[in-house]
Amino acid sequence: MQRLILFLALPSLAFTAATSAETLDDAWQAALAAHQQIAAAAAERDAANFDLDQAKAARLPQLGLNTAYTRLDQAPGFDIGGLTTPPIFDGNDFVSAGAEIRLPLYAGGGISAGISAAESGARAAESNLAAVTQAVKLGVAVQYVAVLRAERALDVAKSNVETLAAHTEDTKKRLEFGAVPQNDFLAASVSLADAQQRRLQAVNALDYARSAYNRTLGRPLTAKVTLDPSLDIDRILPAGRTLEDLIAMAAERRPELAALDLQARALHDQSDAARAEARPQLALTGGYMMLENQFLTDDRFWMAGISLQWNLFDGGRSRKHAASLDSHAAALGHRRADLDSMIALEVRRAWNDRIEAENRLQVAESAVTQATENLRVVSNRYKAGASTNTEVLDAESLREQSLDNRDNAHFSLAVAKLRLARAVGLL
Repeated sequence: MQRLILFLALPSLAFTAATSAETLDDAWQAALAAHQQIAAAAAERDAANFDLDQAKAARLPQLGLNTAYTRLDQAPGFDIGGLTTPPIFDGNDFVSAGAEIRLPLYAGGGISAGISAAESGARAAESNLAAVTQAVKLGVAVQYVAVLRAERALDVAKSNVETLAAHTEDTKKRLEFGAVPQNDFLAASVSLADAQQRRLQAVNALDYARSAYNRTLGRPLTAKVTLDPSLDIDRILPAGRTLEDLIAMAAERRPELAALDLQARALHDQSDAARAEARPQLALTGGYMMLENQFLTDDRFWMAGISLQWNLFDGGRSRKHAASLDSHAAALGHRRADLDSMIALEVRRAWNDRIEAENRLQVAESAVTQATENLRVVSNRYKAGASTNTEVLDAESLREQSLDNRDNAHFSLAVAKLRLARAVGLL
């Protein structure tokens, strides 16, 4: 029992982390640098920024070069009042070349709408990246806590084996002196064997938890895992806030909601750009041209002008395209309202889970003290011949269960706080 007393003399959940232990912040940094979902979301953000640059470039002048070689079956001439001129080209072929610059002056608001749509798209992609980042951080944190929980479960299983091994050895010695019946030793041995099996299961569970944690961080499954159990999660959540405060905060901070708002705005802007296609398009043009011709006094010349394009009828294509985009935006509005309700429910659930875990932890910590004292009293009475072997085994079972309940409540509280921070948009 000395080992048991030493084990329980430790503070209930105070652990000393090695200097090389990985903190939760370290794990988050590693995940942000290596996680494929974050890399994909970052690439989508970069693509959206390039789309924005492309949309802004529509306001800039466009410069183009052209050249052509043309061969005719017969070079034409002019017929002026019966007077036929020689062919206007020297031979049956000619070369032309030129450079043209075009600057849009008016596009019916299409360019501005396109830029606005691209800006909203870029901001939406940034919000999506933030949402993916928070989701990944929550996943990493849950895996981190799972490893700590598995480590504690193994510690409890080892303590259970040590306690039952000491009790089994004690019953064996007392059996040899004829102080107890044989079934006491047999029952203690069976309980010890059962505890050894649970210890093996705890070893397996810990290995799996560490492998899953390594996979989340993009590391080899067999990489060594040494974690710092000092979880400072309260620093993430604002203190003194009510449930209603946190729900309101989530409505403002959740990047998923912002992304849907921005996507809807981008679709409305795209709708405006589609309608602009049916409006006049005015541009300033200029250029330089060379036309190989023997009758021209100068076959190289500059030119400037204003071009007007107006598609008066397109079969309703631009109008229907704009209506389609508006309908897509309306669909996003409905999804946004549904997501807002789901997030409020998510915050409420995490809030209640946190309260439940806090209450469970208080009860479980008290139960650990009581179960420990109960085991001590029953063990002393058994040695004095005033208690039965069954009572000792039951007392140890209660102690083990109380330790598991305490650890479950402790780590459930940590996960509940993390989920609450994620639900509010603070992770």
